Amino acid sequence: MQFLSVSRVCAQSFVVHSGRLVVASLALAATAALAVATESRATADTAFGFHLGVNAAGLEFAEGNFPGTLGTNYVAPTAAEIGYYAGKNMTIVRLPFAWERLQPTLSGAFDPTYLGYIQTAVSTMRSNGLMVLLDPHNYSMYRLSGQNRRHIGTSSVPATAFVDLWSRLADLYKGDAGVVFGLMNEPVQWDDYGEELQCAEWAGYANQAIAAIRAKTTQNWIFVPGNFWTGAWSWTTATDTTGATNATAMASVVDSAGKMAFEVHQYLDSNYSGTSDTCDASHGAADLDNFTAWLRAQSGRIGFIGEVGAGSNTTCYDDLNGVFDYVTTNRDVWAGWTYWGSSNWSLQFSIEPTNWGYQSSATQLSLTPIDTVMMTTVLAARYGSGSSGASCPADVNHNGGVEGADLAIMLNGWGAQPLGHRADFNADLMVDGVDLEFLLTRWGACN
Repeated sequence: MQFLSVSRVCAQSFVVHSGRLVVASLALAATAALAVATESRATADTAFGFHLGVNAAGLEFAEGNFPGTLGTNYVAPTAAEIGYYAGKNMTIVRLPFAWERLQPTLSGAFDPTYLGYIQTAVSTMRSNGLMVLLDPHNYSMYRLSGQNRRHIGTSSVPATAFVDLWSRLADLYKGDAGVVFGLMNEPVQWDDYGEELQCAEWAGYANQAIAAIRAKTTQNWIFVPGNFWTGAWSWTTATDTTGATNATAMASVVDSAGKMAFEVHQYLDSNYSGTSDTCDASHGAADLDNFTAWLRAQSGRIGFIGEVGAGSNTTCYDDLNGVFDYVTTNRDVWAGWTYWGSSNWSLQFSIEPTNWGYQSSATQLSLTPIDTVMMTTVLAARYGSGSSGASCPADVNHNGGVEGADLAIMLNGWGAQPLGHRADFNADLMVDGVDLEFLLTRWGACN
């Protein structure tokens, strides 16, 4: 890590006089920076803010091949990829991982090697100013050795094991409010043995996990999915064998700290599965209406799209833009989205630079990234203008205050940033004294 000399920073940005930090005045430039970072909006953001990002897929690959080997069965996000996300002005990355690899024995110790891969990714993302949404990518199930997958709540995978997973993760990350706890990826109604997960059962397990997390920390946000692959389009309509829907059951999920959002997924192909490049023109923003109405009816509830993705064609671009416009317009109850996805390996709808696949981080860094058509056509503009830090734009690492860690991220990125940078507040592809002034004048706890 390289930092600028104090004399160089002082010469360009500020002076110290009589024990007080006096910020040099660059009025016009600072005004421009402020205008960019505090973009006017029709509605106030949620308490979480409004954050846009991507799923950094790979650690969860080769489901069923456990434990597997890094580089053979699965892959971790590289430092280059993480820098690319930050340079596109994303503010959050969803990090899928396999529960079985992290915790090979239910309620047992975490595997130190696999945990290390997760911790390295989280640390690199946080040092780039990105929030991290942890995602056990398990569909409410766990695969015991030599068996098919069993639901949480069965005799083989008791709810206490799920609670143990989150108690341990909360212990690890309770000191960093920029790490979000996504309880589970896409709970499903039926496991591999035909046992049903009813909506009320899932809501109960979610409440148990939330209580375990809150016994450790009140700082981290918690994202809670519903049943039926947590589809936004089916939140109020899909029913289990008792007749319950997510809308009826998930209303009982509570968080004593008031830092909870409901995570839904929204794909745009004919069956909402995210397996086809062909989009259905009737899918998109209209599918979000019922869930949005449910959020508002619950008073104070917040939604987040954890997965949304589509093929690169005109119909899909239109559908995606419709979803993004809708969420942005309703950002009083919508906290943002993470696109699916990006990976160093082959992945449906991937926005990995087209010349970076299957390359080491060092090789990636030596290559000027070539953006995908999806990035240039739809996503770049969204990332460039859509995120906010809940009225605290200088909180680079999103931990609730502007402080030394934010300054360190800025100084580490000092100078030209052709790919962009989280601390480039005026978006001129340069981290310099103008950005430093913007940060220093907002020093302290976020309001």
